[in-house]
Amino acid sequence: MNPTIIVMSDTKDIDDEHIIINELFESGLEILHIRKPKYSTQEMRTYIEKINKKYRNRIVIHSHHELSVSLKLKGIHLTERHRRKNFFRSWFMMQWIKFKRPDIAITASYHSPNSLLKNNPGYTYIFLSPIFDSISKIGYKNTFNDDTLEVALRKTTFNVIALGGVDYTKLEKVKEFGFIGCALVGSIWHTQYPVAEFKKIIDKWNLLGNSVSA
Repeated sequence: MNPTIIVMSDTKDIDDEHIIINELFESGLEILHIRKPKYSTQEMRTYIEKINKKYRNRIVIHSHHELSVSLKLKGIHLTERHRRKNFFRSWFMMQWIKFKRPDIAITASYHSPNSLLKNNPGYTYIFLSPIFDSISKIGYKNTFNDDTLEVALRKTTFNVIALGGVDYTKLEKVKEFGFIGCALVGSIWHTQYPVAEFKKIIDKWNLLGNSVSA
């Protein structure tokens, strides 16, 4: 997996959200994660259908995973709730989706460096959070030890994306830790000019180089 920047939707609806999303894709966004936990299946479908169809192969959804087949999306994300409370339902749903879409991306989230030392069950990449104090979640603070984090990232077999508090000022640190990429939430949706901020971040990320520091 090439180093990349991902944008994750806010859990709440944002003014002009779909206009912004289409402009983000036009500006070079490679992957969008849609996280709308209160949406029904139909609300999620309607949300996705407002995005330019040519970008659907760049969309990963966190719920209503069956839509990934009919709408031909890039992938599905398994939350901790999917992996624990709904294990059997999630397992059968995932098998059906993989049967229909053998090449689909499957991602997951972890919240401890020790989790990176587990066997990879086949995830395309995972999020580790919160790497920094969250911008979008008040009181969601980083508790990681930098040395422990760097060791885990060197040893892991996962492709790991930094999530939580990542903004323009944190990109060098993301590279230094050894992440393959980073995900943006508050630094995009809680700013006055989301597309301009994304362009500034992606330009700096590219300037830092495509190789992740060891």
